[in-house]
Amino acid sequence: MATGLAGGPARRATSPAARRAARGGDRSSHRGNRSSRRTLGDVPSPPAVVDVVFEERYWYPDDGGVVWIAGYQLVDPESGRYLGRDAPELAARGLRVAGVAGAGRHHAAAVAAADVAPGRPLALRRDPDNAHDPSAIAVDPAAGGEQVGWVPREIAADLAPAIDGGAAWAAVVLREHRASPRDPRTGLTMLLAPAPAIELRERPRRPPPP
Repeated sequence: MATGLAGGPARRATSPAARRAARGGDRSSHRGNRSSRRTLGDVPSPPAVVDVVFEERYWYPDDGGVVWIAGYQLVDPESGRYLGRDAPELAARGLRVAGVAGAGRHHAAAVAAADVAPGRPLALRRDPDNAHDPSAIAVDPAAGGEQVGWVPREIAADLAPAIDGGAAWAAVVLREHRASPRDPRTGLTMLLAPAPAIELRERPRRPPPP
C-alpha cells in the first residue's frame, strides 16, 4: 500500500469541489488513465506514484492578468520541496507537466465537466491522421466524454513514436485554472508519465514560513 509521511496511508486525490464540501462530496480517482497493459507472467505493471500537495491560490502571469489555480503541486517525497515542471527529479523519471493545449479556447464545455477536475484520470488518444500534426495526441476524460484538448505539439512529437510502438503513457489532471474561484474553468494542467497509470500520493501541506 502506498504510504505518505510517517508511514501513514496515502490519501486519495480529491477535487476542489470535494474539498469544499463538508462531507459526502464526490471523490476523484487517484489513478490516471488506468490500463490493462501487463508485464511478463501476466503481472500488472505498477503505476507511477507521485507525491503531491493540494493548494489553491492566485497566480499572476508575467504577461499580465490574474488566474485562480486549484489542484496538486508535485513535491519531493523526502523534503516536501516543490518541484517545477523542469525539475531534474521529474526528468529522471520521464514525467512531463504541461497545459492541455486548446482546452479553454476550443473545448470549454468539456473542460467544465466534473470528470476533468484535479486528480481525475485522462486518456491519451493518438490521432495519426490529423491534417495539422501527424504526431497529434488528443486528451479525453478517462471515464468517457468529449475531448478536452491536446498534448502540446512539442511533447506529442516525443511521445507519439513510443505510443505507436505500444508503450504505456498515462495522464491525470493536476490543476484547474479559473478567473476566480466562482468562474468556470478556463484551462487544465496535466501530468504525463511513462506508466499504465498514475497514483497521486497526497502529503500534508508544508507550514508557512515564520
